Amino acid sequence: MVCKLYGKPGEFLEENRDFLLENEALVHLNLGNAQAHREEACHPSLLFGRYEENGEMCLLFGNTAPWNICLNAPQETAASMQAVKELARYLREENIEIAGVTARKDLAKAFMEAYGGTFSLWTAMDIMVLKKVIQPEKLPGAVRKTTGDDMGLVAQWCHGFYLDIHGEDHSLEDIRKEQGGRVENGLYYLFEAPGEGAVSMAAVFRDLPHGTCISAVYTPPQHRGKGYCQNTVAAICQEKLREGKDYCTLFVDKKNPISNRVYQKIGFEIIENCYEYKLVK
Repeated sequence: MVCKLYGKPGEFLEENRDFLLENEALVHLNLGNAQAHREEACHPSLLFGRYEENGEMCLLFGNTAPWNICLNAPQETAASMQAVKELARYLREENIEIAGVTARKDLAKAFMEAYGGTFSLWTAMDIMVLKKVIQPEKLPGAVRKTTGDDMGLVAQWCHGFYLDIHGEDHSLEDIRKEQGGRVENGLYYLFEAPGEGAVSMAAVFRDLPHGTCISAVYTPPQHRGKGYCQNTVAAICQEKLREGKDYCTLFVDKKNPISNRVYQKIGFEIIENCYEYKLVK
């Protein structure tokens, strides 16, 4: 088995283009991170590599600090499992710091067992994909893109989103810094209902060659259960498909089967799981 480390993320993209594009929705974290740093020189905190056996790729990985190392591989094979274990031992031996691991459950489990130490489950998600919108019941109101004037509201709702998903209490100031560009550039969307104002939001977090990744889907508690989320996400998906994208993708929390069903009703299907574990130091 051979491990190849790339000098630049762009080289990782070029050599593995076919697999990355064929499995875009599954690999979009590594794909997006590599695109964002395409021309930078790799180093331990920006590390992209590939394991192969007999010339065939069996594992791709990307370590982009401060985020988790991300693992992608073809469906479970003995070679993939062996590659994951070798990668874990390599990181240990070279004292390369990682924040945790994000991967399909079988890959994450094999990695953690070989790496040692203590990991804590952060999120257990399903990756869903939509290729055709099933229109939900039309509600009074409309979806619009945000402007800079919406920053205060979006920051408050992002705060609620982080609490709901991860139990994390992010400061409003940090959220403004992180999300300000997306809000001003209209990458957040708000559903406005007559007499209510904004009642739900969602955002486009990553634009991929053939698809779009949707995230930060949030409806305040007082507006839940009324179909606003479905209408918001469906409107974004319809817009992106009209623009020429082949699909839209999002992550849903395995602990929230209600949201899973909500998305299935408008055309999303589960294609794989994704687990995030944090390394406890």
